[in-house]
Amino acid sequence: MALMSSSDGAAPPINVKILRGYGTLLGIPHIAHGSRTVALERVGDCEISMFEALGAGLPDSPLFWIELFDLSVHASLDSRGCHNMRDAVAAFEDFASRASRLAEAPLCADSETVG
Repeated sequence: MALMSSSDGAAPPINVKILRGYGTLLGIPHIAHGSRTVALERVGDCEISMFEALGAGLPDSPLFWIELFDLSVHASLDSRGCHNMRDAVAAFEDFASRASRLAEAPLCADSETVG
């Protein structure tokens, strides 16, 4: 799963990352078990990804989900269903902020003194 980035190395705006991710997601072949997933950005030990919604195509189901995943413990920290671009941008911004705070937080072992 590759991260979305621009060809000149500059980070594209959030809505562009989401649109590119959604286009990539739609281009991934359906698989028998599991859902299609696209990584949008990595911040520290966290990854913000997009995955297809269960029941996609049903009237009130989200178009896709955005997830904040902690790669160091292999666990989802949060996810949100997105019905439109506004939902997706808000989720992405929140998750990027949370991931940045986690990346800056000192580890318990680093802050303990021996003695």
